Amino acid sequence: MSVPKLTIPESAFDPTGYNLKNTRSKSALLVYLIRLANGGSLALIISYLVGFFIVKPLLETSNSRRLEFLECMRSNLRNIYLKMITKVNYIPIVAIKRNGKLHADAICQTESPSAEEQTNVEDRLSQGELHQKMVKMSSLLNTYVKHWSMEDFSHYKGVNYSIKDLQNKSDLVYFDDQEFFTLDTGLEAGPSASGKARKRNIVVDTKNEIRSIKGLYMSGQV
Repeated sequence: MSVPKLTIPESAFDPTGYNLKNTRSKSALLVYLIRLANGGSLALIISYLVGFFIVKPLLETSNSRRLEFLECMRSNLRNIYLKMITKVNYIPIVAIKRNGKLHADAICQTESPSAEEQTNVEDRLSQGELHQKMVKMSSLLNTYVKHWSMEDFSHYKGVNYSIKDLQNKSDLVYFDDQEFFTLDTGLEAGPSASGKARKRNIVVDTKNEIRSIKGLYMSGQV
């Protein structure tokens, strides 16, 4: 018995069917964007490192040297100015003209306040001036009326007593220490009240409450 020969065409075999990997090609745009992002991040990191380790020290060195140069020039100019004012009576003001305006150092600077103005700024209540006047008056009294005594003034005691009495009355009228501890509770009730305002003294009420609490503890009720 003979087996017939079978021929299989080449087009019948598809190797992609036996390949487990996905052979679908990626998008060219997506690949370009990924490469661009990677390159940009790498360039950013390199630029940051260069700026932090190279550019920053160079800028700091440049600024420090510039500041040293300006300080040296300022000190030299100051020394020259101090030498000039000892030999020249008048030194003209030097100005720079920019945009039709003159800019001069003397115009920008303000004069230092005098001792009197500085004292007035610090002492706004004029207590220093009052103290000076009192010291001056005390020194004058000690110098010229030191040998006088109060017994030589016949009306001194009467005037002193009148002034103290006036001071006490003014204190009672314009300043009453009891007003800080009193509260208005309304008009008094009853026919004899005559419309007077009833006031409550907080100090007295507090003392009474303390005494009542003390009595409760002493009697053993608490």
